[in-house]
Amino acid sequence: MSRVPEQPVAPAVRETLLTVANAMPPSPGILAQLGQVLLDPEADLLGISTMLKRDAALTARIIRISNSAVYNTGEPYASLEAALARVGMKEVYRMAGFAAVTQMSDQRLTRYGISGVQLRENALLGALVMEQLAERVGQDSRLAYTAGLLRSTGKIAVDRMARTTWDQQGDLTEWETSAAGISGCRAAAMVLGEWRFSGVMVRAILDHYLIDGSGDPLAYLLNLAAGAASRGGHGLPGEAAYWALTPEKLSAARLDEGDVDDALLQALETFAEIRTALD
Repeated sequence: MSRVPEQPVAPAVRETLLTVANAMPPSPGILAQLGQVLLDPEADLLGISTMLKRDAALTARIIRISNSAVYNTGEPYASLEAALARVGMKEVYRMAGFAAVTQMSDQRLTRYGISGVQLRENALLGALVMEQLAERVGQDSRLAYTAGLLRSTGKIAVDRMARTTWDQQGDLTEWETSAAGISGCRAAAMVLGEWRFSGVMVRAILDHYLIDGSGDPLAYLLNLAAGAASRGGHGLPGEAAYWALTPEKLSAARLDEGDVDDALLQALETFAEIRTALD
């Protein structure tokens, strides 16, 4: 099926959205830049450290995560440079992502009735499932991880823009559009586009509810990963209706139900290890 055309976003809504986005922590924007830097084989830890240190709160969280049992069983790392040198390039982006999502979810989403912990744990588990699914089908696991991690960015913006509180009845997207003038998925796409994340990832987040059956393979992976996170006990209110595990979705993602179940089990193991470091 072809994608149903969306109504234009009102200029005033777009302006408000971007104002809200500019007031968010800078860590997602730094994450986008870090992703680009790590594509360069000449990238060095000193340059990466300098980039991350632009956000002191992000730096502190990364050091804390690096000192968790997941990454460190010896002497505590006292500096970002020491942590990055020991952990290595492969895990730098992952740790920065964990830290960024923790920073973004510090506050409750009052209009949605979602706590910061709920938002963070949904993002973390969804990102870990995305990694697993992407590896199974030969997609970029870092891109998939990022999509899972940041897919609810629009909710943070909509929560600050909404004029009413969701009563957890009816369609979530319809409430978002009525209350804030824009859906959470579309708000996420606009904000992440402003932060210069990959267009492929932005489109996947825009489409991942798959209301009309449209979407590219990454959108289907994201839908399946978010559904798996929900079945794993870390869903978000109002989203369950979007996560039906259908043959169409599995075929489009080139997976079977067993793949999704296995990805969830493996992700839950890592999730259990890392969540304590984020408290």
